[in-house]
Amino acid sequence: MSRCFAITLFLLAGCAPGPAPHGHSHGGADHHGGGADHHAEDEGESIAITRWTDSHELFVELDAPVVGTAFAYHAHVTRLADNHAATEGSLTLRFEQDGFAVESHTDEAVARPGIFAQEAAAPSKAGTYDLVVTYSNGPERAEWAGGTVVVGATGPEPHEADDEGEIGFLKEGQWQVPFRVMLAAEVELAPTAKIPAMARPAPSTTAVVAAPTDGLLAWSSSLPVVGRRVTAGERLATLIPAGASEHWTRLQADVATARIDLDLAHKELTRVRDLTTRELLPARRLAEAEAAVERATAQVDASERRASALSSGSTGAVSVKAPASGIIVSVGAGHGEDVHAGAPLIGVSSSSALLLEGHVHERLEDELAPGTGLYALRGGWDEPRDLAEAGGRLLTERLIYDKDGLSAPISVLVESDVGLAPGDLVELQIGVGAPSSALAVPRSAIVEVSGQTVVFVQKTGESFTRRRVVLGRSDARFVEVLSGVSAGDMVVVEGGFDVHVASLSDGLESHRH
Repeated sequence: MSRCFAITLFLLAGCAPGPAPHGHSHGGADHHGGGADHHAEDEGESIAITRWTDSHELFVELDAPVVGTAFAYHAHVTRLADNHAATEGSLTLRFEQDGFAVESHTDEAVARPGIFAQEAAAPSKAGTYDLVVTYSNGPERAEWAGGTVVVGATGPEPHEADDEGEIGFLKEGQWQVPFRVMLAAEVELAPTAKIPAMARPAPSTTAVVAAPTDGLLAWSSSLPVVGRRVTAGERLATLIPAGASEHWTRLQADVATARIDLDLAHKELTRVRDLTTRELLPARRLAEAEAAVERATAQVDASERRASALSSGSTGAVSVKAPASGIIVSVGAGHGEDVHAGAPLIGVSSSSALLLEGHVHERLEDELAPGTGLYALRGGWDEPRDLAEAGGRLLTERLIYDKDGLSAPISVLVESDVGLAPGDLVELQIGVGAPSSALAVPRSAIVEVSGQTVVFVQKTGESFTRRRVVLGRSDARFVEVLSGVSAGDMVVVEGGFDVHVASLSDGLESHRH
């Protein structure tokens, strides 16, 4: 079952169709730690609060407190960095006046993953209080100013509700998918050039063995092939001097012929032995077949010794050994091929350092400005990776176009592992020109819906609204929003399509518990 279809089923199953102020219980039989979910049946005035810190989101629903009674609350705590529902820790609700705590309640454990659900005592005097909510789990801590709460003297007082969006998406659904939100804000955007490039082993960390003389290259039994890991000093091949290479070729042919003869002798011996056992041939024929195997074996041994002697150092042959420990990235010739003095034979890369080489095919009006952005995007990646953050640097200081003005070479050195391998095709994204401020959202926030470009804005913990946007300039990570989003909007930057799927349900989800 696809993830999107599964989410849709979850939403349809968990929410009654049609808008309602208090319609569902998040799948639990008892949310308040002390019995039946009474306020889902006998609903009075309730308060819903959504707040964010830099690290956590709080979505809490509570009955409007009344002096002398306990009120029920239902609090969802989410860690923003990884959309992680709080599974342990404590939650404290504190009523304050003039900065002093008047009433406080601490819930020492979650009722179930992500949700604290208990009953707490209301302050003993009616009035207006500041609600402060604190979550703590070891070094992990968050505190939210929940705004003002009115404690009623004889009954619940009405409270102004937060604006809600037209799309409901429960926390339990959000926690099951990759999901992330971010404030829309002004960022520095620089014009960005996109350049196709290929990753190659960095020359500074690649050791190469060259042929000292003309000759014939004979691979060792370990086969020096590209991509194989080797250790320094490991014998990979032998270079037979040019004067002896023709003789070596004949010897190799002799070895191959002798092995064929030996194989035929073994087959003949098997046939003769079977016939002799059945007394269809005399014992003399078996002895002859065994002698033939011995002669063929001796011929193979002699041929191999002659070939080995020719490839030894005493006859001028040169052993080609791995110049360093690492990965073979190039092999200059195949087994039995002639090479010339100075020709590269084996290249070994001893680190993950790469050289990204490409060509700029457009005339750029501005100079390269890698300080405003140096990224790479490869197929299979969700977003570009910051090369500058990984220690990468642009080697090209100025674009020099060829004589026809069609392209200019460009090179970026990346000495640490960023998830690329030699041969990878990437898109380099390099800043050009000076940056300027603009209201922008991450590229991942943009969703195409029915041919329209939209983003989803989180209004409360479980409600969202769809905004059609007009986009402007962009860089590797952000895109300018000319209309449709305001600074301070909490924009869904991962999981937008899941919110869209939630919007396809027959009715709105209920946002109260």
